[in-house]
Amino acid sequence: MARDLLVRAPYLRRTCMRAVAAFADAMPLGVARTVAYTIAAAAWAIDGRGRATVTRNLRGAVPAGQPLNRAVRRSYTEFALTLAEAARLHRDSWLAPGVLTVHDPWRVFAARPLRGPAILATVHSHWDMLAAASHKLRLTDEILAPTLAYGDTILDQWLAQRRVRWGCRTVTLDRAPLALLRALRAGGVLGMLVDRDYGGHGLQATFLGRQVRLPTGPAALSLQSGAPVIPVLLARKSPGTFALLVGKPLRADPALPRGQQVADLTRRIGAATSRLLSAAPAQWVAFHDSR
Repeated sequence: MARDLLVRAPYLRRTCMRAVAAFADAMPLGVARTVAYTIAAAAWAIDGRGRATVTRNLRGAVPAGQPLNRAVRRSYTEFALTLAEAARLHRDSWLAPGVLTVHDPWRVFAARPLRGPAILATVHSHWDMLAAASHKLRLTDEILAPTLAYGDTILDQWLAQRRVRWGCRTVTLDRAPLALLRALRAGGVLGMLVDRDYGGHGLQATFLGRQVRLPTGPAALSLQSGAPVIPVLLARKSPGTFALLVGKPLRADPALPRGQQVADLTRRIGAATSRLLSAAPAQWVAFHDSR
């Protein structure tokens, strides 16, 4: 499940990823999902280390025993389904009527498309599908998202080109801070994953019942640009239907000293996205070590 799979054989890794995407796209959706279920079951059965990691990440949100065991297995299934479904996001027909319901009690998307500056904050759960759905439903015109590079220019470009097809431009993390701030100041909308600290400079906070390090970038960008941070989550309701959950927009607290505003907003972003995810914790892609 690691990103460094086949890292020493970049050509083979590119070939495998392209082949998987092509096969998943060519199959009827029902067949693709059946294959995904089968692969997920096999991976769950043989990946003892991965099961232990997912168990550790979910135990703060799921009762111990059989509920936790089922959630861990479901996490494998959900990841495999997400990969199979992501291969079809470029199709105009993938989001048929009735597939997705938007729950927006704060009326964030009352006027469509959303006008920036704004930061959509989500977690590693159907994130590509969320971007594609936002574009398809005209919730946004375009999203700019930071992404962790694979260290393979050809592979990174291929992934970026795929995402552009569903309204998501990307920028690698090494170039992200300035590019993201410029986009916000130009009235753009960002899409950011807020559940992992890839830079190693995150803030200790509670997420899904555990103490983890969360990235401060979304809060810092919000403070610098005045953009609200909008917690969102795309959750699966059934094998073929989804719900888009939209949380209350968050801003820095002006009553706090400026030096404390980023830390406070980071913790509130973590709490808000954690609350959304608690509705479907097994759908979190939690194969990383968040200790």
